[in-house]
Amino acid sequence: MSNIKLIFKYAFKDLLRQKVRTTIAIIGVMISIALLALVLFLSDSISVTFIDYLSIDAGGQDMIINVRHYNNEPENRSDYFEFTPLIGAIRENVNYIEDFVPRMELWGNVNVSLSKSTPELTNSRESVLLSGINFTLENSIGFGSFVKPNSNQLLDLNELPLNHCAIYHEFNDIINYAVNDTIEIRMGLWHGDQYLSRIQNFTVDEIFDFQLKWPIRYENRPLIVVDIQTLYNVFGNSTFNGLCNDLIVTLNSAGNFYDARDLDGSENRVKDVAGEVQILIGINQYFIDLPKLDVLAFAEFLSVGITIIFVFVSMIAMLISGVLINGILKTSVEERIREFGIFRTLGSTKKYNLAIVLVQGFLLVNFGTIFGIIIAFLATQNIIIPIAEIVISDSIPGLVGNVTFSFTIFSIIISYLIGICVGLIVSISPAVKVMKLQLIESIHPYRHEDTLYHLQKRASVNYKLIIIGVILTVNAAFVLFIIPRIIIAMDLALISGTLISLLIIFLIGTTLAGLGLMPLILRIFIQIFKFFSRKLAPVYKIFIFRYARRNQSTILIFAFTFSFVIFTSGAFKFLSDQVVIGSNLNYGADLVIETEGWQDSEEIDEFGFGGGFGGGFGGGGGIEVTVDSEYSVDPSRILTIDFEKELLKVDGIERVSSVIASPYHLTQIYADEEQEFSAEIGDYAGLTTQEISLIGIDEEFPSTIKTEFIEFTQGNLETSFDNLFKSQEIYTCIISEGLSVSLDLQFNDLVSITIFRGDELQIYDFIIVGIVATMPGFSSEFGRSSASAIMGGVMISKDIYMEILDIPPIPYLDKIFIKLRSTSLSSSQAIAVQIEDANRRLYDFNIINLQQSVSGGLSMFSILDTFFGMTLDATIVICLFGLLSSSYSTIIERKKEIGIIRTLGLKGKEINHLFTIESLIIMLSSGTVGVIVGWTTGLLLASSINVLSDLPNLPTFPLANMIIIFTISIIFVLIGMRVLLRKIRKKKIVQIYRETM
Repeated sequence: MSNIKLIFKYAFKDLLRQKVRTTIAIIGVMISIALLALVLFLSDSISVTFIDYLSIDAGGQDMIINVRHYNNEPENRSDYFEFTPLIGAIRENVNYIEDFVPRMELWGNVNVSLSKSTPELTNSRESVLLSGINFTLENSIGFGSFVKPNSNQLLDLNELPLNHCAIYHEFNDIINYAVNDTIEIRMGLWHGDQYLSRIQNFTVDEIFDFQLKWPIRYENRPLIVVDIQTLYNVFGNSTFNGLCNDLIVTLNSAGNFYDARDLDGSENRVKDVAGEVQILIGINQYFIDLPKLDVLAFAEFLSVGITIIFVFVSMIAMLISGVLINGILKTSVEERIREFGIFRTLGSTKKYNLAIVLVQGFLLVNFGTIFGIIIAFLATQNIIIPIAEIVISDSIPGLVGNVTFSFTIFSIIISYLIGICVGLIVSISPAVKVMKLQLIESIHPYRHEDTLYHLQKRASVNYKLIIIGVILTVNAAFVLFIIPRIIIAMDLALISGTLISLLIIFLIGTTLAGLGLMPLILRIFIQIFKFFSRKLAPVYKIFIFRYARRNQSTILIFAFTFSFVIFTSGAFKFLSDQVVIGSNLNYGADLVIETEGWQDSEEIDEFGFGGGFGGGFGGGGGIEVTVDSEYSVDPSRILTIDFEKELLKVDGIERVSSVIASPYHLTQIYADEEQEFSAEIGDYAGLTTQEISLIGIDEEFPSTIKTEFIEFTQGNLETSFDNLFKSQEIYTCIISEGLSVSLDLQFNDLVSITIFRGDELQIYDFIIVGIVATMPGFSSEFGRSSASAIMGGVMISKDIYMEILDIPPIPYLDKIFIKLRSTSLSSSQAIAVQIEDANRRLYDFNIINLQQSVSGGLSMFSILDTFFGMTLDATIVICLFGLLSSSYSTIIERKKEIGIIRTLGLKGKEINHLFTIESLIIMLSSGTVGVIVGWTTGLLLASSINVLSDLPNLPTFPLANMIIIFTISIIFVLIGMRVLLRKIRKKKIVQIYRETM
């Protein structure tokens, strides 16, 4: 017991004696562990808040029942249905149902008022969404609330008389009406096969905001609310009384159904109840939407994101803090070797010295870890959560103001254990070194660390060979046995965590290999600094190489951190660029309208690398018009040329082009006639052929799509499309680069295209007028590799397409590309809603908004990039503490040298310059190695992903991030070295000699 007290006493005494170095070490560990604990606390807070967010985003709606449209339904089938019989049947037969909320919604338009202070109107009109609600019912069950704009104060809006309305405040900022104004609304709805239109004047009673009354997406809608009885009166009480088009259902004790940590269980529980309801009310008659479950699916991506961040930050924290503590302890041990030898001569054992070093390491990481957890606790609660709400406000608006701080004891324990374990592990190396030191060697008055040769006992076991063998075996075993099990498990969080770990290990390995360039880069920077201080150059050159071993840990952590920063910044820049490119290649135009209902559609690869993220994280940008899940197409509801012509009448649309239904789609359209359509391309002799996706486009196609993303490998944009539509004796086509590679087809080659129409086939001659690697709107049909040749794209003009496939004069369309006027791009979603509202009764289609798709995908990377950027900037600060610690130890050890060079004529200010330049050279050199390694690794990753995604390779360099981290580091070094050298610079030469002799 007395020995333990003595060990702790001496360890404390030594740490207190070296106050500056101890403080630097504790601060470094504190920042490192604070980052880790911060991630865990933020994860806890988001997990707890996410269930509340489900209600906020979905407007408290667990299920929504709508009319389902199906093939061969009665022509007078309406979207509006009697809700009372459904409510009665569900209440009687299904458990866990709490309340039912009928709503009636329809679209109209209003004139914009000149200002809120005058009743004068302008000629400009805005679309409006009228929502009819049952005030009495919703107030009685407490379904949402109306609040005053820009505040959380409840609004006294418990009822609206007939022909009175309330306007959502953000929409009212556009149309400029005031309370008690009269507003004329032109509205209409489809009731079966009849379109009913009405014009009605309403009195504005309130301007409102809402909470949990509608889904969060309604904040971007032109919402006006009226009592549902008002709509019944306007359109006919006898016809509409007791009808609705949305029946909202809420679950009893909804918290028991949803758990962000158990996604599969949540999905199963909710779907079990929804399945009972669906079977009861009829599968063909009604469709059930599950808004909260749709939002909960986002939790999987959230979980993956948190896993990636946790793995990344924890590995960074362990690595940086480990190297920092190891370097400080090694320096401390080097300074006190003779001291440990004296302990041995006074009777202590080797284990005593071992215990002292381990206890010192434990004390450093213990204090640093405790302070780090406390700092993380306070920072998360008061700084990070408010900042996080601002960062995520664009992508997840429902979480703004609703993220509450929460933590679990588990997070604290993990942070503490990681901090302590890493500290103890890295303390073992210097501790063992002290224990193994020979007594005579440790107390030798002329002991020097640079020893050329050591006599060692010949080992009976080749440990190096064993270690190499174990490393190779572990690598092979991981690939052969572990990775297949991880893939089979299909756990996205586990897979992403594993891949990130492997990526970081690879980055560490390449950084260590890159340090082989360190001597060369050091010499380069030494030569550069000669231009600024030629007088001091010989001195700091000697010092840098003489104390290279002591600076080793500092160089290591700087190289690691700079490589992490550049790699991460470059990766996110690359991924965000790929989102933009992928979305543009997938969709191709400002708005894209696609026929909905094709079976096993191959037209758009929704899992394409760029477009996939765009759809997943931004709300998608698409408006689902049909809810039929049977994947059967109704020929009477397919888009046609007539629909395309109507689009040109919509204000804001500049150009429209269409793509005719492909042979694969024609097979489905004419399924009743049992005709199968297909096409093949081959060389002129027909020796090699390949089935293709034949695409018929019109002359407006090049002017509607994003032509900057077309990549011609042979031919060019102007001449290829001109030749495609020019009347010639021989037909012309543009083919995919994949087909060109696979079939060895070149520009201007004569090829044969075989058309199969049922039992008939006919061969046509075509000349290739262009070969394309990427084509916007057809990402899956056009690619570079020969793998993309299967069903590869071949473009021909619409007229030729209709001729060789023998299609009627008014053909069916697969998709329509819409180019908006530059002044209308900001209102693209309003135009999409207008198109959807005007045509949803006539056609089955899906509208994709490219702008929303891109912004949705970029928002995710913006969040991750911001967080990783803050994290890595903090690790740079940790590295700088390591540099200052090493420099401080060097200053103490080299006091005598400082006295000598001052005797030789250097002044105090020049001493400051000498050590500052030395530190800058070390920092810049190791940072440069990290930049080279990080950028190279990021480039390799980008090229690998490009091979998989078949997207163009666009190398980028994160110049801004590099400038920021180097600037932070230089400023920190200049200030830190000035503080450390303050005393030694002012000391008299005699006093320095007195302390060192």
